[in-house]
Amino acid sequence: MFQNPLTVGIDIGHHSIKAVVLSQKKSQLALVAFAEVVPTTPIINDQHTVDVGGLLSAIRQIRKSLPRRARRTILALPDSAVISKVIQLDTNLTDEEAEFAVTQALSASSPFPVDELRLDFYPAVSPGPSELSATAPYQVFAARKATLDPRVECLKKAGLRPDVMELQTHALLWLATFTAEQSGLSGQWGVVDIGHRLTEFAVHPAGSGAYHREIAWGAGQLTPTRAAGEPVLTMPDSEQSEAFTKQLADQLRRQFQLYNSTHATAPLEGVWLCGGGQHVVSESLLARLLGLEVRWLNPFRCLPSDKKLGEIAGEHLYSQYAVATGLALRGVAP
Repeated sequence: MFQNPLTVGIDIGHHSIKAVVLSQKKSQLALVAFAEVVPTTPIINDQHTVDVGGLLSAIRQIRKSLPRRARRTILALPDSAVISKVIQLDTNLTDEEAEFAVTQALSASSPFPVDELRLDFYPAVSPGPSELSATAPYQVFAARKATLDPRVECLKKAGLRPDVMELQTHALLWLATFTAEQSGLSGQWGVVDIGHRLTEFAVHPAGSGAYHREIAWGAGQLTPTRAAGEPVLTMPDSEQSEAFTKQLADQLRRQFQLYNSTHATAPLEGVWLCGGGQHVVSESLLARLLGLEVRWLNPFRCLPSDKKLGEIAGEHLYSQYAVATGLALRGVAP
């Protein structure tokens, strides 16, 4: 048996597929490998359905870059692809009766037939010995089989072993919490994940559930420039970066105001930035515009690795690997 099991976090995004492999040696985590594949054509549509052939091809390419014994995999779905709700259940139900009650509750509110869904549920709180009640809140998650199953099957065909399917928000918050702990950072911080098409804002206020908002705006809004007869430039100039950062600040300011108005006891003190916008967003300008501390979230900074890999990982920020790293952390959590 291997003494240091490996866990793979795989982020299946609209723009690219990313994987991060972590190893756990007692209480020490280490970065083992990371890889990214950018498909030539999009493999996910607006309904979160994947192109099975394109996804399988990308996963097989990534698999070649990972250690052969790295098989256990943690995946995530976008929050918008998951039905999430809290329902009250009788505390004296058997597992079968609880599942039936959850199914009945979803059938009354789900936009999809229940037989087209995969379900998961668990107690929302852990009652104390003195907390006797006839009912208790349960957190329920549901996703369409057509959304979830093809992802799982593609990984199996590529030689991986899907073990957990999580929410993308949870992956970001686990990474943010891990990084804050390793950095000795305190206070209420949020996470802003700047994608190509969408930007996500997440925060986990103390004593409350995760707060998440999705903004239909991303790095793809940056219009590339080119001179006559020259290829499109991939790196924005300073004027483009400033304009994009100001637009991002406008988008986030409204979200932060809404969050602070509903969570007055846990106001934001700062935000972590991650995603593919590290070459587009001006960190210092965004901090001034928002009036908050802003830091780029480098998912590999607090993860030791061997010398060769460490040199590679240290060359760039690699904030686009935030979700995949958070998922790998989820896989090694006790």
